[in-house]
Amino acid sequence: MQINERVTLLNRAEANKRGRYVLYWMQVFKRAAHNHALNYAVELANDLGLPLVVYEGLKYYYPWANGRLHTFILEGVNEKRAVLASKGIRYLFYLQRDERAPRDTVERLARDAAALVTDDFPCFIVPEHNQIIAARVEIPVFAVDANGLIPLSKFTKEEFAARTIRPKINRMLPEYVNFTPDPQLKLPQPEIELNCPEETVFADADIPALVASCAIDHSVPPSPLYHGGTANGRKRLQHFADNLLRGYHETRNEPSVDGSSRLSPYLHFGFLAPQEIYQAVQAAVAPMEAKAAFLEEVIVRRELSYNMTRFNPHYDSLAALPNWAWKTMREHADDERQVYTVEQIERAATHDEMWNATQRELVHTGLLHNYVRMLWGKKIMEWRPTYEASFDLMVHLNNKYALDGRNPNSYTGILWCFGKHDRAWGPQRPVFGTLRYMSSINMARKINAKKYIAWTNELETANQS
Repeated sequence: MQINERVTLLNRAEANKRGRYVLYWMQVFKRAAHNHALNYAVELANDLGLPLVVYEGLKYYYPWANGRLHTFILEGVNEKRAVLASKGIRYLFYLQRDERAPRDTVERLARDAAALVTDDFPCFIVPEHNQIIAARVEIPVFAVDANGLIPLSKFTKEEFAARTIRPKINRMLPEYVNFTPDPQLKLPQPEIELNCPEETVFADADIPALVASCAIDHSVPPSPLYHGGTANGRKRLQHFADNLLRGYHETRNEPSVDGSSRLSPYLHFGFLAPQEIYQAVQAAVAPMEAKAAFLEEVIVRRELSYNMTRFNPHYDSLAALPNWAWKTMREHADDERQVYTVEQIERAATHDEMWNATQRELVHTGLLHNYVRMLWGKKIMEWRPTYEASFDLMVHLNNKYALDGRNPNSYTGILWCFGKHDRAWGPQRPVFGTLRYMSSINMARKINAKKYIAWTNELETANQS
């Protein structure tokens, strides 16, 4: 049931009149301000005359769980604890380390809650989480959309491409660029007793040991360049707004320099809100051309991807592609390919040094520059025996190594390699057919390839030392 344009009631349960607090299960929007879900939880607590408890858990068995992702998430925990405590909100974090650890924390906390608020995220494991908890608890469960500037509910179907969603966004945007980032809780009670003896309290210096104690993939180390948390996200945002934005329209396509925002990990994990980024960009001293180029990416393109994952049930497979793309792939399914093994591709051990550099950047930093991201995908399409195998490997590598993986932007970007949100191109080419073609030779002509390749080699050497 749609309560308002951002809030959906997921079940028909009545509020627990004996509830001692309102519970906000923070899954995706890991921030203490500019958070529609947190705001709604505060408003609900105020309406019921109850304190608010915020619960965040990190389990060991989510898909692609590894040291890089765990570290990035844990780096944002203590700052949230401090900020929420200053607002009179009890924050509880639980690190579920292995199969012996309890798995029913949210259900136990819900028994003493009047109502439960959680995050409405349109892909990965969150929709399933929300369905399960709504069926298991005996209190109302509200899912709140804090994904983008425009509520997902303002659209009723999947948009075909950026050109169809852009005018709709532009018409609605003025209504949504500002909102109250920090409503006040009327009844603070930070010391409330909770049924969660496994609560995890730690110092930031303990994070490496905590990660090492978890039954996760330890082959992917933390990023040496990108660190989690809202404070680190704001630091990067300020650097971008003050120093990089003015030349963004000229430097965003050069991966050998620090010329793009690099904010996608902070958006994916919810450490930053798009509203906060929008406001910082609009307040910055920069040419309108630069601002427009950036806002096209962080608003139009990003919200197009969230629209796709919300309305297309096949967002994580090639079934999401348009008919023209399927037609050309069927026609070229048997084309001869230079096949590399999964291991060769993952180790960046191909003949193509331009492509190898993109894979090294992804593996060793946790992020892939947006301009070379499509070359990365297009070449994998050429090097695996089928389109399906190519897609599966792209998803796996991206979700394993990228701090901004497992996100609507990730799935949309990979599908774009196969024709999603694109059009047919000529002439017909082997493997690609009428799918947009990219070559490493052309890419190397457009960027400072020598500098970019050298930088990624340095990253690999530093990682091995």
